[in-house]
Amino acid sequence: MQTRPLPYEGVPTLADCFVATEDLPDNCIDLVLTDPPYGVNYVSGRRKESFGAIANDGPALDWLPAWAASTARVAKSAAHWYVFCSWHNLQAFKAAIGAVAPIKNLLVWEKNVWGMGDLAGDYAPQYELILFVSSGDRKLNGRRDSNILRSKRIPGPELVHPTQKPRDLLTFLIQKSTAPGEVVFDPFAGSFSTARAAADVGRRFIAFEKERKHYLSGVELLKSRSPRLF
Repeated sequence: MQTRPLPYEGVPTLADCFVATEDLPDNCIDLVLTDPPYGVNYVSGRRKESFGAIANDGPALDWLPAWAASTARVAKSAAHWYVFCSWHNLQAFKAAIGAVAPIKNLLVWEKNVWGMGDLAGDYAPQYELILFVSSGDRKLNGRRDSNILRSKRIPGPELVHPTQKPRDLLTFLIQKSTAPGEVVFDPFAGSFSTARAAADVGRRFIAFEKERKHYLSGVELLKSRSPRLF
């Protein structure tokens, strides 16, 4: 029996997740895999032309509790979540997500390059954090892996979004937490890397991006590398 498509399924969508998520039915998502604003006023300066500021990236993070609640509504009770975050506001993310879903672990993505910052007065940042949500009802696929994940950061010239995550890392997480045909949800899609990774391994996806410039660049990347989506 063919599964009826969900709203927005299989199409990179220009939409505000706070609005579009309301169109999704309860308990329809098998995996939440997303890279929301960290609340650090991030601006990339690694290219000659900066990407500019990221929406909702101010330090208040007052949107977090409402986002966590709406995501919990659409996620299945046994769904896994992977939410990228930074140590700067880790407690705010843990509080908001932990209020609506059980946080199981904190994963560390170890990158191959150092970040920028205080070059003389601080240690060079070489990692990002990922909150892993699991009730324990859904088991991980394959062997037991470390909570330290090593994957090379995308080189600057290849970036189409300032915080774009490597596809091999996203593919790994998708395959650990879903079966073919299940639904992966990315409400902060950016370059649509999660959508591409999901489609490439036979998963369904729903992906929202609210900023038109990132949506357009992400769609162009998908057209060039995953043309069967169009």
